[in-house]
Amino acid sequence: MSSSKRKNADGPKVCLEYAKADVEAGVEGPFLAVFPGIAPPKSAPFNIYKPDGEDKKTKRKRRILEADTGKVEFVGQNFGETARPGYCRYVIAIRDKETDKVTFKDAPVIPINRTIKSLKNSKAHSSARDQFMQAKNALGEAFGTKKIKQQIKSVERNAVNVSTLDNVAGILHDSISAKTSALPSKAEIKASADEDRPVPPYDLEATKVEDIYKLNALITPAEYQEIPVKSLLGTPQPLTALPFQSSAYVNDSLTAVLSISKKDRHKIRLLMYISFLMAFRTIPDRKLDDSETVSSIMGETPSVIVESFYERFTEVPEGTDKKKHTFTPKSKDKLLCWILAIALTLENFNMDSSSVTRDLSLKQTKVNELYKSLGCKINEMTAAQKAQLNVSNEEARQRKRAILTVPLTFPLPKRGRKIN
Repeated sequence: MSSSKRKNADGPKVCLEYAKADVEAGVEGPFLAVFPGIAPPKSAPFNIYKPDGEDKKTKRKRRILEADTGKVEFVGQNFGETARPGYCRYVIAIRDKETDKVTFKDAPVIPINRTIKSLKNSKAHSSARDQFMQAKNALGEAFGTKKIKQQIKSVERNAVNVSTLDNVAGILHDSISAKTSALPSKAEIKASADEDRPVPPYDLEATKVEDIYKLNALITPAEYQEIPVKSLLGTPQPLTALPFQSSAYVNDSLTAVLSISKKDRHKIRLLMYISFLMAFRTIPDRKLDDSETVSSIMGETPSVIVESFYERFTEVPEGTDKKKHTFTPKSKDKLLCWILAIALTLENFNMDSSSVTRDLSLKQTKVNELYKSLGCKINEMTAAQKAQLNVSNEEARQRKRAILTVPLTFPLPKRGRKIN
C-alpha cells in the first residue's frame, strides 16, 4: 500500500497559473453574460467597448458588451445602475492538454438587456405622449373640477410601471415555460376527444367495417332475445305493433321485409329496436320518472330494453336526494348515434344520409355531424347511384351518402376562431 502511494505522489503534477501576462498585455475576456428570459443565437457576435474617458487606474475593468441580431439589440455593462452587485469574483479555468497547465482568468459578470429595434420609434412617441399627459394632468390638478381631479388620481393609481417588470422578466419566462410544458399535446387532445365522443363502443383497430361497431355492443344478447318479433308478425297490421309509428325509414324498411315470403327476422328485430329508441327519445325530460307517461309512449316495449335505455341514455344529477333521471346534450347525441349506428348496420354501412333526418326532426347539417362523429365520410352520390335511383343532380346533392370505412378515423377537435 505504501509503495503505491509513493508512485502516485511521484507522478506528473498539474501546474496552476493566474493569467497575469494577459492582464498586463491588455487581452480582453472572458466575460460572463446574464440574459433575462431570451438569449441571442450562439452565432451572434458580441463586441466589447470601453466607456469614453476611462481612467486606467480607477475604471480599468469597466466594459460594455453589444450584439445586433438584425431585429433585436443586446447591450450590457458591468457598471452603473444596471450592474450586478460585486459580492463575488468569478474566474474561468482553461486547461492546456499538452502542458497540463491550468490558467485562471478573471470573468466579470455583465447583465444583458434586450431592445426590439422596431419598437425604438414607438418608445420615442410614447415618451412625447407621456410628457403631454403630464402637462395635461398638471392643468387638471390646478384648474379642473373635483370630478376631473378624482379621475386623474384614479388613472395614476392604476398605472403600471413597465420598467419595474424588467427584473422579473426571467422569472415570468421560466414560469410560463413550466406551465406550457404541462399542456397536453395534439395527440393527447385527440385521444381525450375520442374517449369523450357520444358514440357506441368501437374498435379502433378493426380491419373489417362490420367489426367497428359490433352488434353485441349496440344491442345486448338479453335485449335481442326480448324483442317481440312474434307480436309484430302475428298482427294483420304489423306497423301498429311499433311504439313509434312516425318513422318513414322504419315503416318503409319493414314493409319491404314483410313483403318477402321468407321473412328476415334479424332485420325485423333491428328495425323494431330503432323504433324503441325513437320512441324513448320523445319522452319529455320532466316525465322520465313518470311511469304512466313512459308506459303510454313505450307501449309493449320489454322492460329489459327500457331499463337498458335509462342506463345508457339518461343521467342522474349528483347531490339530489330523490333519484331523478334527465337527458343531457351528450346523452341525447349518444341516443341519436345509437340509432344511426344500427341503421348503418342495416344498410351495409353505406346509406342515404337524409333517410332518417325527417324522422328525427333535425336539420341535415346536425345529422351529418353525427355521422362524422361515428367516423363516416359524407360523399356525393355516384353516377351509378343517380341512375339507379333516377334522381336529378339537385336532388342528388341533397341526398349525400354516409359511408363507414376502415381504418376508423374520427374528425379532429375543432379549433377556436382565428383572431385577426
